[in-house]
Amino acid sequence: MEELLEKIKEYIDTRIKLSKLVLIEKGSSVFADIITTIIVVFFLVIAFLFISIALGFYISELIGNSYGGFFVVGLFYFLVALIVFLTKDKYIEKSIVNGIIKKIFKKEEVE
Repeated sequence: MEELLEKIKEYIDTRIKLSKLVLIEKGSSVFADIITTIIVVFFLVIAFLFISIALGFYISELIGNSYGGFFVVGLFYFLVALIVFLTKDKYIEKSIVNGIIKKIFKKEEVE
């Protein structure tokens, strides 16, 4: 009986260690995902900023008004933001939640 209790205790200790290692692995994987996503988003924002400035200058030249091009670009972004705001509950949030769920279960299937 004592030997059985010892084996059960070893089994529980092993399961606890395994659970800790799995949590560390998943946590580090999520952390790495977050860091790489932040880096990619940072460079996309920089590229988007430069493209927006270039587009503002280009439209300004086309219409012959030094600030008109930037007004047009700003108006376009305002309209995009308004559309996103009005449709976020129905389309955007649902897509994000579904994407996160798929990513979590995809990682579990790989293991």
